[in-house]
Amino acid sequence: MPKKTEHEIATEVAALRKLKPRGLWRAKTERSIEIQIDALQGHIDETSDEFAMELNEDEQDIATQAINWRDGIGNDQPSTGWGELVE
Repeated sequence: MPKKTEHEIATEVAALRKLKPRGLWRAKTERSIEIQIDALQGHIDETSDEFAMELNEDEQDIATQAINWRDGIGNDQPSTGWGELVE
C-alpha cells in the first residue's frame, strides 16, 4: 500500500478529533487519540529515545499502528475500532 496523502492524513485527523471519549476509560481514551493524532502529524518518532521513555507500551503500540497506517503498512484506520469507548 502506498503512503497516505496529506489529504488522507488530514481527513483521518479530523475524524479522530470528532470522537468523544466516554465512560470509565475516558482519560486513557483521550490520551490514546491524542497520541494517534501526534503520530499521524509526524510529531512522534518511534526510533527516538523519547518514544520509549515518554510512552508506555500500550501508547507505543497505538502510535506505531497510526504511523503504520500513515506509511501504508497497515489497513486499519486509527479512527475506527473504538467501539463503546467513544460516542
